[in-house]
Amino acid sequence: MNRSKSRKDEDRRIMRERKRVIRERKFIIESVSDFIANACGCRVKNREDILSALKELRARSAIVPTYVYMDSSGQVRKFTVEKVMEVVREASDVTVSEIVKEVNRKVARIEVEDNMARLLEERLNKDAPPGLDVKVIELVQFARNFWGIKVRVGANTYLFDFEGTLDELAETLLELRREQEEDIVTCPFCGARYVRTFIMKYLKACSCGARIVYETAKDAATGYSPELEEMWQEGCSALGIQLPKNRERLRIDDFFENVKYIGKGSTDWRMWFVKKPWRRRLKADWRRRYG
Repeated sequence: MNRSKSRKDEDRRIMRERKRVIRERKFIIESVSDFIANACGCRVKNREDILSALKELRARSAIVPTYVYMDSSGQVRKFTVEKVMEVVREASDVTVSEIVKEVNRKVARIEVEDNMARLLEERLNKDAPPGLDVKVIELVQFARNFWGIKVRVGANTYLFDFEGTLDELAETLLELRREQEEDIVTCPFCGARYVRTFIMKYLKACSCGARIVYETAKDAATGYSPELEEMWQEGCSALGIQLPKNRERLRIDDFFENVKYIGKGSTDWRMWFVKKPWRRRLKADWRRRYG
């Protein structure tokens, strides 16, 4: 009886190992084909085609891509060009045949999605106002009427999933564009009016001479930006005063009279109008604001 039980345990162990090997092989084929399809972007016929495409990728790319995936045991692994080439060289003819099939299927899907992205972009840019052009960075169709999209509309970049038809997605993106069209900025010095995104793309100064400053990056934790620091540096240098140590917590337009804050509007970036000469606010006014 003990021998029978041991035999059953051994059979179960063998079956578990077979299933693990099958899962691992499936993961390898899926991961390798993903890497080749996305990094090389070309159809292949055989092992030599794959290796040739990977060699060309390695030769032309300044930054060689790395594909991160989770294997059948839950461990995170990385695929580089060298690792993929090694897998392809050592794989059996049957496995290579499956990789070729998967690569071509994925590339065909990418080509369809890229074409849809191009048509969507052309549709959205028809009669688009200056500064409000649309760039579809990536469009992925997960299922019928279910999409993933990364798109730049005017000054903003959006990344989201969308459930609906392509026409409905286009209308949603047009609505985002219309929001920015209605975002009008008024110069606090002369009253001139501009579409905010037009300023951010084409203008550095108002017709009255006021400089237009807007953020292009900011610290995730503090919200402080390089553009804000440059204004503090310039203003304090012009007046011959020391930089406030706590300036990250201060409003620069409360410190300098010639700096006017315009807000973010429909974008993610703050904007200011600055007109020389630099002038510091009265100390009494400063104390009223900050105590």
